[in-house]
Amino acid sequence: MSAGSGWRGVSKTERFPMKITTLTGALFLGVLVACATLQPAPLPVPDAENMRRHVEYLASDELAGRETGTEGYNLAAEYVAQQFEAMGLQPAGSQGFMQPVPFRRASWGGREPTMVLRGNDGDITFKFGEDFVASPSTVSEHSKTTAPLVFVGFGIEAPEYGIDDYAGLDVHGKIVVILSGRPKTMPSEVGAHYAATRTKRQAAARQGAVGYILLNTPQREQRSPFARSAKHAGDDNFDWIDADNVPGNAITGLHPGIYLDMPPARQLFMGAARSLDTIFTEIENGLTPAGFPLPYSASLTSGASHETLLSPNVVAMLPGSDPKLKDEYVVFTGHLDHTGTDDGEGDQINNGAQDNAAGIAVMLETARLFVESGRAPRRSLLFVAVTAEEKGLLGSDYFAQHPPVPPSSMVANINLDMPMLLYPFRDIIAFGAEHSTLGETTARAAERAGLKMSPDPMPEQVIFVRSDHYSFVRQGVPAIYLITGREALDRAVHGTAMQNAFFKERYHQPADEADEQVDYVAAEQFAQVNYAIAREVADARRKPAWYEGDFFGELFSAPR
Repeated sequence: MSAGSGWRGVSKTERFPMKITTLTGALFLGVLVACATLQPAPLPVPDAENMRRHVEYLASDELAGRETGTEGYNLAAEYVAQQFEAMGLQPAGSQGFMQPVPFRRASWGGREPTMVLRGNDGDITFKFGEDFVASPSTVSEHSKTTAPLVFVGFGIEAPEYGIDDYAGLDVHGKIVVILSGRPKTMPSEVGAHYAATRTKRQAAARQGAVGYILLNTPQREQRSPFARSAKHAGDDNFDWIDADNVPGNAITGLHPGIYLDMPPARQLFMGAARSLDTIFTEIENGLTPAGFPLPYSASLTSGASHETLLSPNVVAMLPGSDPKLKDEYVVFTGHLDHTGTDDGEGDQINNGAQDNAAGIAVMLETARLFVESGRAPRRSLLFVAVTAEEKGLLGSDYFAQHPPVPPSSMVANINLDMPMLLYPFRDIIAFGAEHSTLGETTARAAERAGLKMSPDPMPEQVIFVRSDHYSFVRQGVPAIYLITGREALDRAVHGTAMQNAFFKERYHQPADEADEQVDYVAAEQFAQVNYAIAREVADARRKPAWYEGDFFGELFSAPR
């Protein structure tokens, strides 16, 4: 049975289906009514000063932004391990509290990529960092290919939504040209899965393509311009590696991807059946563009210099008390890493107070609340501070595929990432609530904590697929990810404006420091509601379940 599938197929409205027609049934109903009048145990009160102490250390200049593989990150990992040990939690890594994750770091090392467009009228050489960008390959230190180009629309295979962009196209041995994004008709979170480069790479490889070129649409260019990516053209690339020294996200036989700017992208369609601007017009009118061969081939080369390094996840366990349920695990995660330092003068340390020292502080405080409650959870709890989230959710991906417990025993994931502790709040936002019974649990926990749940105010950002909980979703584990809502306790405080200002002025910048921006009343609220969620999940008779027909439940929860 797959993880989280013990109540698989439950509908959102299903409750107690039995019909009470006997005396025994009537007595049972009486017990239910009597139990319903009992008040649950009061929620424990978190300690704001504990969380302040954690945030101030983890976001200190001493740790230099906690970038994966650095001494600053290692100091942060040792700190978290010491906190776990002081609480009396059990070490659950492969080396005490540590689960070392082996990474391959790829850098250009003077082997920057090249791209030459070849047509009947001659060759056009595109410039790396100006016309196109790419990431150094973690698979190969030398790669080259020359092949015809085929436009494949959005490059999506989604038969359940009537979309197959490869239908009628022969791309075997060819380089596919793919638009970023997805059709407007696809639901946002489902569409985000299919729009992910990982998913598109997998589809291209299944069809036999040998390389791929990504193009922005005008809509995508407005949100994430090519120029922003060009600033990072020299960045290193990371992936975890398995016991056979193979990168965890490797797709063999597929040349590293190229991301092309808009003007050179138009060149690919010169003399083709339709121009790129015609295709953009089709998309704007709600159509899904059909693919076709392009009148060019491309020669691509790419190099890389590889280095192996270790960076640990930090893992602790609080054993459950129930003889049967203790072998099931509720997994708390929060990423410990951040983005390190920038180049330049002045303060260039990206301290990452909100992202994600605050999340780790809340996780540590939630663990303390369980330890000091005097009442062990029925199910066991795992507390995991993961590495390399900023490198592409890599630490959580490694943990979810190499857990210290049987994979099918992980019944839920509760993720803590940049909780936005900016002001005392009235509501929470729970990404993933609509996919599993964890949503109902979260609503009840919010009510116990004097809060309410609000809908996702930014569905276009598809947060559900962008943080560490999604690594567990991909392994079939129901997951939830909370941030504070936008309704402040003080009606004079404009929560939306404060969150937007944080993203503009502090997010992934040196300004995200452990200063007055971190509100510790909000931290207490947030720790309390996360404790309430975990307490119910850990003690409930039934483990969380995907809702019947849920896309992610159906896609990822096949038996393992």
